[in-house]
Amino acid sequence: MMKRRIGTFAMAMLLLAPSSSFAEAAGTSSDGVVYGSNLVPNGNFESGAIAWPNWVNINIGKEEPHGQEQALKIGGGFGISGLDFGALEPGRTYRFSAWYKYKNGDAGGNLKLTLGKSFSNQLDFNVADGEYHYIENVFTAPPELMKTSNSNLTLVKWSGSDFYLDDVALEKVSTPDDVAKEAMSPSFLHSTDNTETQVELTWDKPANGDGITYIVYKDDVAVGETTSTSYTVGGLQASGVYNFKVVAKRSELQSFATNTLNVHTITPLPALTSDIYPGQIGVGLEGLGGRGFEFADAAKTLRQWAKADGSPGVRIDENGWPLEDAATVFFDHRPVAAWLNDIDDPAKQFPDISGVYKLSFKGKAVLGNLDPSSPFTVQNQRYDMKSGTTTADIVLPKGSGLLYMSFKETDGGVSDVKLMRPGYALNGKETFTKEFLQALQPFGTLRFMDWLSTNNNNPAYPAVTEWSDRKLTTDATQLELDATHGVAWEYVIELANKTGKDIWINIPVAASDDYVRSLAKLLKEKLDPSIRVYVEYSNEVWNDLFSQQAYNKAAAIAEGSQPDSKLNQYTMQSYFDDPNDADYTPAKRSWTRHRIAQRLIEIGQQFQAEFGENALNTRVRPVLSWFAIIPDQYEDMLNWVSKVYGDPKNYFYAIASAPYFNSSQAGDAASATEVLTAMQEDSARFSQADGTKVELIHLADQYGLKSYTYEGGPDSGGGSKVNVENRIAAHRSERMGDLIKYDVGNNFLAQSGDMFMYFTLSSGYNRYGMWGAAEDIIDNLLTPKYRALTSLLGTDAQPFKDVDPKDEAYDAVKTLYGADVVTTDANGKFEPKRALKAGDLEAMLGRIAAYAKSRSAHAFTGYSVAPSAKPQADVTKEQLAVLLVQAYEAGTGRTVQHPEAVELKDQKQVTPSALASVEASVAAGLLTTDGGKFKPKSTVTRAEAAVALAKLIEYVR
Repeated sequence: MMKRRIGTFAMAMLLLAPSSSFAEAAGTSSDGVVYGSNLVPNGNFESGAIAWPNWVNINIGKEEPHGQEQALKIGGGFGISGLDFGALEPGRTYRFSAWYKYKNGDAGGNLKLTLGKSFSNQLDFNVADGEYHYIENVFTAPPELMKTSNSNLTLVKWSGSDFYLDDVALEKVSTPDDVAKEAMSPSFLHSTDNTETQVELTWDKPANGDGITYIVYKDDVAVGETTSTSYTVGGLQASGVYNFKVVAKRSELQSFATNTLNVHTITPLPALTSDIYPGQIGVGLEGLGGRGFEFADAAKTLRQWAKADGSPGVRIDENGWPLEDAATVFFDHRPVAAWLNDIDDPAKQFPDISGVYKLSFKGKAVLGNLDPSSPFTVQNQRYDMKSGTTTADIVLPKGSGLLYMSFKETDGGVSDVKLMRPGYALNGKETFTKEFLQALQPFGTLRFMDWLSTNNNNPAYPAVTEWSDRKLTTDATQLELDATHGVAWEYVIELANKTGKDIWINIPVAASDDYVRSLAKLLKEKLDPSIRVYVEYSNEVWNDLFSQQAYNKAAAIAEGSQPDSKLNQYTMQSYFDDPNDADYTPAKRSWTRHRIAQRLIEIGQQFQAEFGENALNTRVRPVLSWFAIIPDQYEDMLNWVSKVYGDPKNYFYAIASAPYFNSSQAGDAASATEVLTAMQEDSARFSQADGTKVELIHLADQYGLKSYTYEGGPDSGGGSKVNVENRIAAHRSERMGDLIKYDVGNNFLAQSGDMFMYFTLSSGYNRYGMWGAAEDIIDNLLTPKYRALTSLLGTDAQPFKDVDPKDEAYDAVKTLYGADVVTTDANGKFEPKRALKAGDLEAMLGRIAAYAKSRSAHAFTGYSVAPSAKPQADVTKEQLAVLLVQAYEAGTGRTVQHPEAVELKDQKQVTPSALASVEASVAAGLLTTDGGKFKPKSTVTRAEAAVALAKLIEYVR
């Protein structure tokens, strides 16, 4: 699946809604056949009044018309145009006709008339002499059509020629009997719910529906009759697939059938994993200004300033503050699309953000509301002449999700605007809201892709993004402002330091080397040393819906075309590479993949130069991300790195994919239960032994790398409003929580996947997706999704009653418990302060070795504290260091480089034979010093050992 996106292909859809104002007159032939009105509005393409989308290579204009002034043109290259004729009726006969011609090339090799999922290859446009030709086809609409969608007449074109279309008509063809049948035909058969053994059906009553009996068919066999417009079919089998349709009868006359409805009964979930995976689930942060409510000061995410009447073009200073009367939207949390009176969410759910907001700004202004639908009042407004500051209370009532404020009668604009949320003081020190921090607490790693506005945030090649282009904390807003995108890096650092979470950052695709070095230097200086940094090159550079794909493509072709380029070595043709594309050959596609790997290597080395040689793949962790469904392209990159640079594990820490599970196979009128069933089947399909998810886990292990997801979770987005109510309901259900446990737990982490980055912490639910683990972190955080993730993380598990959650070793002990390295005793105690014994350490290392072997090809065994040590002997920190380094190097296949670079103030106290291991343990981050002192002879407590062994597990897992 591809979240928020259509796919790797350029797709354009022209949606023409039926309109009687464009219909042609109906007619009757001499043999009594009735031809209906033209269902194609503006089928001659003359009207310029309809605001049709004009995407990719489709154009409506005056070039090469057939009859009057305009025609539709699909230019040379791949293109799809979909003409939506609304509710074509299943089983009905239609006549399609049009005039077409090709110019500047041959006929399309695959230009066909298609309708629905089973109707295609019905009409070929194949004359390519540069003249217009008339073509028509009489066809019967397929039985599965739904009135809500699935009735798109689509032209698919692959050739390089220009294609013109004009004077299109679609007419219903009816006999007199058809007209009578049509009047009593039910429609829109769909299920409202289903279980393992029954399906609840409902349909629309026809206009002439009096005195009708409905016959319900299952797999073309009548199973019941009713005079109602609903029926429950029982006696079904779990995991079954059934086809239903309904026919009406009155006396001897029988109607046309409804659409054929395909229903999958529920498949019982297998036993959900009971294991916990501490630290192995991270979360992506929603884009700034959304449902995350990240900043206590809501003005940090105000929208770009406009003039006081809302029109664009206000003058601003260098920081983005207005120099004249102005207006801004502080936030808009209304459901999509409330502003169009077309709300997706039937519950119209949005957070309660009412209350008293504390406003302050430099300057004077009369405050006003530019949207009366979201009222607020201004109270206690005061101007302090000494400081030049205005303060006021902004009271937002319940039911308001929008704050759109104007600042009028200013003296040269306003600046330094703050709007503290209810409960936060103007002079408060909080940067982030307590609700946001609480929501993040269970997760070990935070991905900042959306915070950093990674997508479509780059110049055209060969221009670069410089360090001076970054967002600053002094900017008027952290949202887009005059081509500056993404949050200030200082806020990423502050959030990480505040929460103690590892960070996953995305480097801009066009970032210069100076940008990378400057960022690495800032992180090294300001970030808590205990925090790990996952580094990814941009985001989904494979995805042609994002401009970073075009940037990398242009850069790769420019670099790969040079005779001495490394990119053009060891190329590979992928299964998905089009061998017939002369402009973008499989070899060039291979170059683009090679460049991503190369650029990530360069970025990792630049970070290494700032953080230290042993930081790479310990504290700094480059992650090579690509497209989840194409494992052979990962192999292309890793094979190329292996041959050109050397072992990939010396440069990368992990590979990552985005294995969403989606509802694309659910019908257009699927019940919420059927949506969930489709998602369960999708997760299972890609998690089989030969599925791409497992294949990538094995590929990572083959190269000694971790297998991550950079994004993942349930997907029901895509932008379509079809059946959006049931898709939203599915995501709010308790069963969705079980599906997340099934997909993330059973089908990834339990399959030896290493870390799952869930997308995303928060979001509203609408046609574009229901991504959030929570819709509302203020009043409704503990959703089924969120609870499923915390259950897998084991945040509520308390295996040892003597390890306080506030203890530094708490997460480490839980990690050891989750890996079966330690178990509870009869008293449920871990004894964290007790000295670590030699026998305990050897037993724990043995269990870690078995755990690692169960998840990868790596194994290490036979380590002992010392040949003469008794099981009850206390373990020193020096002895622990020796075993940790041996296990680390055996389990990872990596050698700690230049451990002697570590400076120990008490080096003379270290046994000479153990010195290299002690230094290596510090260099690899397995053990730490206290002010530069290692204290080699000190006795290690069980808590201290747990912290070190948890780090070892992460490396060798």
